[in-house]
Amino acid sequence: MQTKLACTIERCQIENMLSTRKKVSGGKKNKERVTAMVCANMDGSDKRKLMIIGKSKQPRCMKNVKSLPVTYESNANSWMTSHIYESWLRDFDRDIKLQDRKILLLVDNCPAHPQVADLTNIRVEFLPPNTTSILQPMDMGIISCLKKVYRRQMCDK
Repeated sequence: MQTKLACTIERCQIENMLSTRKKVSGGKKNKERVTAMVCANMDGSDKRKLMIIGKSKQPRCMKNVKSLPVTYESNANSWMTSHIYESWLRDFDRDIKLQDRKILLLVDNCPAHPQVADLTNIRVEFLPPNTTSILQPMDMGIISCLKKVYRRQMCDK
């Protein structure tokens, strides 16, 4: 737990240093990025575990951490890939089947979101091209709220 805290504090110090209005000479802008995948039902009463995609397979700050409150995957660019998406979707379908439910999943039409065959309890519908920013439910303030809460919890301690 100490290593996770040290990693979080170090990252927050870097972010705070970069966000100050003072001109800092030397150094480079932090380009460390992660992708977060958010999934919930319409009223927010049923939420999937947040998926984080980072660069490292085994980040140093998570060295001795046994379990995480999120699902963590890795990719060289910290991007969603069709393999990661399909694996996540098949796990989701298995969970829904165990609950004896059927659901409709709205997904943006990103190239990393391919059609996945043989899903038994999830019907996937893709949003029309160039309408994601207007129609995507998670873009209606949910993701920005998540970012604000994350920053407040991690960096304002």
